[in-house]
Amino acid sequence: MEKKTGIVLKTLFPKKMKMVLLDYHLGKIEGVPPSDKFTCGSLLSYHTQMRGTVYFLHNISLIDMPLSLAKDDILFLHHVLEICYFSTSFGNNVPEIFNLVSQLYIESPLPHSRNFKIAFLFKLFILLGMHPDEPHFQDPYYYLLARESIDTIMDKSIHLNIEQALHEWVRSCISVHPLIHVFKTVHFLDTDRLL
Repeated sequence: MEKKTGIVLKTLFPKKMKMVLLDYHLGKIEGVPPSDKFTCGSLLSYHTQMRGTVYFLHNISLIDMPLSLAKDDILFLHHVLEICYFSTSFGNNVPEIFNLVSQLYIESPLPHSRNFKIAFLFKLFILLGMHPDEPHFQDPYYYLLARESIDTIMDKSIHLNIEQALHEWVRSCISVHPLIHVFKTVHFLDTDRLL
């Protein structure tokens, strides 16, 4: 049996002995670990055994933790995990989302810039199939950016007006989320914090 890989999006300890993971192959799943020692953001490998709609996890190994990002900007990390938790459906497998979030585990010699964070959120919302409905955001420019890598988006967003436009796009996108009222990290997008 092949080991699976997943990122812990949310733990339900101590009320329930469950956690929600973003699994590379299975999408968002509810897992039952053998202990409650795992924390949000943990990148894990494990074997699964499905029982009903829940996966029992065995032989769990910690692969990585995004420690440098957590030290630099823990609010951003939790915002990304929260968006994934509230915006993906159980069992919907989109490996590109997992691959994008996995980029946060790559050690960076410098803290991630605000351009990186906005470009990252832009790409995440695109992969989640989310976009703002306002007519001025229907510009072909955003569709072209959606195909670009984060590095290319960052290079283009050096100009303040593009950076501001992306920030507004991301804010508008999250503001129409049907569960915005339960988000705990939405203040990450406060203008005075990022710009």
